[in-house]
Amino acid sequence: MIVIGFNWPPEHDHAVAVIQDGKLVFAVEEERFTRHKHSIFEPPINSLKEAFKFLKKQGIKPKDVDAYAINYDSKLFDFRIRRGVYFSSFAHSSHFGVWEGKGPLGYIIHFLNGNYMYLAERLIRKVINDLGEEMPNDIKIYPVRHHLTHASSAYYFSSFSSATILTIDASGEYESTVIWKVKDGNFEPILSMWTSYGSLGNLYESMMQSIKFSPLEGPGKGMGLAPYGKESSYYHKLKEFVKITPDGDEPYTILLDGKKIKTKYWQKISRIYDIISESVIGSKTLDWNPRGELNENAVNIAWAVQKVTEEAVLSTAYWAKKHTGEDKVALAGGVALNAKANMELHYSHLFNDIFIFPAANDAGGPIGAAAYVYEHILGGKMKNERLTHVYFGPEYSDDEVKNIVRKSKFKAEYVDNDMNPIADLVAKGEIVTFYQGRAELGPRALGHRSILADPTRKEYWRLVNDIKGREWWRPLAPSLLLEDASEYFRDPTKHEFMILMLRYKDEEVCKRVPVTCHVDLTARPQTVTGEEDKNWYNVIKAFKDLRGEGLVMNTSFNLAGEPLVETPQDAIRSFAVGGFDAMYLQGWLITKR
Repeated sequence: MIVIGFNWPPEHDHAVAVIQDGKLVFAVEEERFTRHKHSIFEPPINSLKEAFKFLKKQGIKPKDVDAYAINYDSKLFDFRIRRGVYFSSFAHSSHFGVWEGKGPLGYIIHFLNGNYMYLAERLIRKVINDLGEEMPNDIKIYPVRHHLTHASSAYYFSSFSSATILTIDASGEYESTVIWKVKDGNFEPILSMWTSYGSLGNLYESMMQSIKFSPLEGPGKGMGLAPYGKESSYYHKLKEFVKITPDGDEPYTILLDGKKIKTKYWQKISRIYDIISESVIGSKTLDWNPRGELNENAVNIAWAVQKVTEEAVLSTAYWAKKHTGEDKVALAGGVALNAKANMELHYSHLFNDIFIFPAANDAGGPIGAAAYVYEHILGGKMKNERLTHVYFGPEYSDDEVKNIVRKSKFKAEYVDNDMNPIADLVAKGEIVTFYQGRAELGPRALGHRSILADPTRKEYWRLVNDIKGREWWRPLAPSLLLEDASEYFRDPTKHEFMILMLRYKDEEVCKRVPVTCHVDLTARPQTVTGEEDKNWYNVIKAFKDLRGEGLVMNTSFNLAGEPLVETPQDAIRSFAVGGFDAMYLQGWLITKR
């Protein structure tokens, strides 16, 4: 059986996923094709086309797809919100050529009912028509509760048979934190906290926008800024609004005027978090330049909201274990991208095993939705195997890459899978981009769309950030050989996805690899084995043979304001205009001189 999941209604971080015979076989984010980070209000048209192309290579046509799954259930929205969601879906879909199809009367009926499911079907039909494929007679689309899609993504790819699942984000239909007890694929919600009093995601977003970080980008940057700060009045003011109660009826509560407000109305919810932010920081946006010198207020604000987030996540984990009795935990939802909070959970040793779904944000929703529909609606059985890589994007043939290399006019040599020349360039101090195979799903570069540099050259921290057009103070991450993890980190664990920070053993270790050591002696590492990615492992191993460190600096292959490169053409373009020295492009070593 085949189920295709996609984000609907259009919001942000759109993606498409394919579950086939109980396994995830394809997943890609829309931003990779539109080249707009987070694909805000961009329906996943290109991603869906790529999914159908992927299946076509197996002789599978759109009419062979058993069902579709989406990551919101309209019935769970407040009725007023449902109408607004339909209108937004209609407005943004029609901009991309997805029309109502039943004329003004259809629009009126669907608007009054708040029914955006018909527009989801129109999206599928448009894509199939654009591809010139045979149109199915019947298209089955199943909506799945938003937090259930996150829970499903965390559970079905953890290998756990029984676990507690924490889904924490800005908001689903009306809830922001849900604690689940899952056993043999049966999902039992133990606690649901409404967005109006439980949204760590909205709290972080609102606070970060007050210090000049853009929506959806702020929490990631704030996490990197926080270690420059310290405990201050901002933290104590914020604690007046966020009550941490691990032994209470709920693990934490966000209060306004000392009261828990329970509403599903988005306008009221948004105002709650704006008021909190204004009360803590002030009504005006902080006057500082994030690309300039650090601002004491900005770093202390970031420290405050990061610290409160860590406390709330730990309290939620403690509460979950107490009320479920489980010794394993899996996490998903946008807040699960907070690698520092995940680190505190790791070092707390509350659980025997932790799994964090790598596309924890809404890009992972289609995967969870499709997996849930596959097992719970269609009656299939998910394989429930531990996810060890996220290389699920489209494939680009060696011949296609060869033609693009030849047209580029750069000096190019075919080295196939010999990683020694690449490691040699990195060891000599060159900045090398690394492109191979199917792209990573999620926000982290994991060896298929990466930038490599020598981590021992201290000045490269600022150099690489400058080349990418990033703020100078932002941390850079390491990829390292799994067998060397204990050489660098305290109590390390196998983690392939860079959404779990670890603490370096001490300052002396940090001095050896200063480019990848943040000011608080932490890093967000990727552990690498030859079984998961032979080339990526071998380039790090070859670098170790040359420089003595089984660790390289690895950051995402993209320029400022762009998502990860997707196609070989994207890679050539970014390489040409960026300040990179060389590029490994699927067997080809390309240099600018």
